[in-house]
Amino acid sequence: GVVAAVPVAAVLRGRDAFANDLPKLSEDDPQAQALSYKHDAAEAAAAGEGQNCANCQLYTGGDAEWGPCSIFAGKAVSANGWCATWVQRAG
Repeated sequence: GVVAAVPVAAVLRGRDAFANDLPKLSEDDPQAQALSYKHDAAEAAAAGEGQNCANCQLYTGGDAEWGPCSIFAGKAVSANGWCATWVQRAG
C-alpha cells in the first residue's frame, strides 16, 4: 500500500501554530450569531460567571489566545470568548 508522508515540519509546528493558521471567527458569522458567540464573554448576556472558551470542553486551543473549537470547524475562537454551547471542561 501507499503510505502518505506527513512533513515533519507540520508535525513539529504543534497546535498553537495550527491555531494561528485558522481564520478568526467573526461575531457576524451566521453560526456565531445563532449561538450568541462573543469574542469577550463579558459581552455575552447568557454567560455564567467565569465561563469562557478557554475553560470549555469544546475548545482545543490549549493556552493559545485564539484556538480551534469543535463547534466552529475551520475557525479560531477567542479563548476569552463564549457561546451558547459552552460545556465545563472536565478536570
